[in-house]
Amino acid sequence: MKVKVSPIGMTDMIKFKNVATEREKLISSAPDTPLPQTDKINELAKVFHPQQQFLKIEKIIDENKDTKTFILVPNVEKGTTRIAPFKAGSYLNISLRIGNSVASRVYSISSSPKDEFYSITIKRKPQGFMSEYMLDIAKVGDVLIATEPAGLMTYSSIRDGKNVIAIAGGVGITPFLSMAKAIENGIEDFNLTILYGARKQSDIIYKKEFDNIMTNTDKVKVIYILSDEKVDGFINGFITSEIISEYLKDKDTSIFAAGPEALCSFIPNEVKKLQVKPKNMRIERTGEQINQENRKEYNLTVYCKLDVKNVKMFSDETVLTALERNGIVTKSKCRVGGCGVCRSRLIVGQYNSTKFEHLRLADKEFGYFHLCCSYPLSDMEIEIY
Repeated sequence: MKVKVSPIGMTDMIKFKNVATEREKLISSAPDTPLPQTDKINELAKVFHPQQQFLKIEKIIDENKDTKTFILVPNVEKGTTRIAPFKAGSYLNISLRIGNSVASRVYSISSSPKDEFYSITIKRKPQGFMSEYMLDIAKVGDVLIATEPAGLMTYSSIRDGKNVIAIAGGVGITPFLSMAKAIENGIEDFNLTILYGARKQSDIIYKKEFDNIMTNTDKVKVIYILSDEKVDGFINGFITSEIISEYLKDKDTSIFAAGPEALCSFIPNEVKKLQVKPKNMRIERTGEQINQENRKEYNLTVYCKLDVKNVKMFSDETVLTALERNGIVTKSKCRVGGCGVCRSRLIVGQYNSTKFEHLRLADKEFGYFHLCCSYPLSDMEIEIY
């Protein structure tokens, strides 16, 4: 059989014939330097997204009678050499072991992204397991474990307008102090108007910090609203649509809100009256407490790999709280049902979840749920990861 081969085809055949020889030459000429153990991108990922951060308390500041700020720095002895970077408005999930229990709570960061430390502010919560420990027992030098910074209460030039109205109640002011510092430092570039609501003047925190920031930049403005007192220089009443509208500069103004559940439930209805675009509204809530009548005790069977544990849980606590109270460690982050980190599988049982639980369709179909916002209605068997 006669086969005609074009000159180009002949060249290709010669090249193919010489591939092995050329490969051997390249291999023999290559340096014998060991290959890197990890890729640079993986090392960068560890900096921005560490699985956990070991921190220690460097300083404790008394803000008022029931509120303290904690300055947290890397615990080099435990292997954390620097804090993970964050955007102003982010939060940390802080955990520690208290006796036989494990406690973890979410706290917004109030320091500037420029700082080499995190600052978090904790207000005493009646019968609050972690808040009472941190305010009454925790001391300088104590070691804590934190997740990477996370959260959606951050400014985006793509999504948000040039003007932002921040509505804060109580320690909900924390993420907005971080934003104000970021603007002062030149890290962020937008106009921030803060409507800060409190019961009394003595409940206000960070006033000196905000006063200093406002002397350094005209892009930050703070308006104080007191519900239970009439004081010169402060607005008396509640943060309503009428007050918000006074500072609403244009239709692209973004509105952020953070604080107790009462404020976070009230503000969306007020904002609707102003016809603000849904994409321009951000709310950071601490979660919703489901009030279960007649507290009941249930059995909880927990499967984790080859380990099986049987513990007691109660109808007025989340499944995650029951696990932590019994010293069972599992992953969690936002604690309101949005991030999906505590996602687990329900094998047997019933539960009642808050309206903030965000499950995928596949999760609903195959029996997955979020531990952090689910209250038991029966004995349960679950698998955690």
